[in-house]
This record gives sequence, structure tokens and C-alpha cells, in this order.
Amino acid sequence: MLRKRLFAWTYPSLSARHEALVEERKRALFRRALALRPKRVLEIGPGPGPNLAYLTPGLEYLALEPNPFFHPELQRKAEAQGLRLSLLLGRAEAIPLPAEGVDLVVGTLVLCSVEDPIKAVAEVHRVLRPGGAFLFLEHVAAPSGPYRLLQEVATPLFAFFGDGCHPNRETLALIRARFPRVEVEAFTLPLPVVAPHVAGLAFKEG
Repeated sequence: MLRKRLFAWTYPSLSARHEALVEERKRALFRRALALRPKRVLEIGPGPGPNLAYLTPGLEYLALEPNPFFHPELQRKAEAQGLRLSLLLGRAEAIPLPAEGVDLVVGTLVLCSVEDPIKAVAEVHRVLRPGGAFLFLEHVAAPSGPYRLLQEVATPLFAFFGDGCHPNRETLALIRARFPRVEVEAFTLPLPVVAPHVAGLAFKEG
């Protein structure tokens, strides 16, 4: 619990540069997702809620955040944004919702840190209604080479201090294995170890 409290305290300052680097991409991505007119949105691992600013007031917003020290900030931001917030306790590998109950699932910088990303992606697919979308933005493993070796070496340290973060995960392949239609952009950020990124929308068939 002490590690969770420490992570909640340090994460906003640690993530500030990353948020600045991806702000425009996020804005465009959320614009595309909201054009689908979702009414019920689930976010897995929202942390302190940087994505709430991109959501439309009036939406029903379900936040699955296992770290309780992020909850007060989530509540504050949801109220300021005019969202109808429901805080959920649980893990992305076992989302406590019925099947096909949400229109949009959001997950940014979260599949790197779940214990079982295959189960997490399967759960995202399960709770989405047919035709619903999964909005994702993740740092991913580099192709084979010196940079990938650096990621492999750094992963234990990242996992310990970064609440389970794994720089060496091939997350896009996991998403494509579950979702037949994926619109994705691959890009690189000027960040050590976690430079390669992907962002996009994955659509559930139907």
C-alpha cells in the first residue's frame, strides 16, 4: 500500500512530459472516438485522470482504477468536467461489468503494467458492445536490436518502480489478435527506453 501511495504522489510529475508530447494525438484520437457518439465510457487504469479533459460533459464515465490514492483526484476532475462518475474496484483482467455494456473503452499507458495483458484485452473486448471501440495509446517494444535489448534489461527496474510497467511488451500484436479491425499510428517520442509508441482505435465486430 505504501508503494501505491508513493506512485500516486509521484506519477503526475513523472508523466507531465509524456502528456505534453501526446496531447495533440490524444485530442485527435478522442475526437474520432466521440464522433461514434458513445454514452457509456469505461476507462481502465485512469490514474489521476488526464484523459477526462478530452471527454464530453454528460457522459457516463466508469473508472476502473485499482489504486485508491488516485480516486480523490478522479472525483474532482470528473465533477469539474461534468461527467457522471462511477468508480470501480478491480483489475483489467476481470472487469466487474456485464458483457457488451459499454460503448467505448479507453486505455492509455495501462497495458504495459497489467499482470496479464492478454486477459485484459479479452476483457475489454467482452465488455464492449458490438460496434464499440477501444481507444488505446501505449509505449511498446522496439524491433530486435540494441534498443530492444536496452528495454529487456530495463524492464525489471521499470516494473519495480513504475507500478508494474513493462517496456518490452508487444502490445499492438495482442490488440490485433483480439480485434479484427484496428486503426493505428506508430510513432516515436524523445523518451529513454519507452520511445516507440502506438495509438489508435480497435473496433469490436458487429
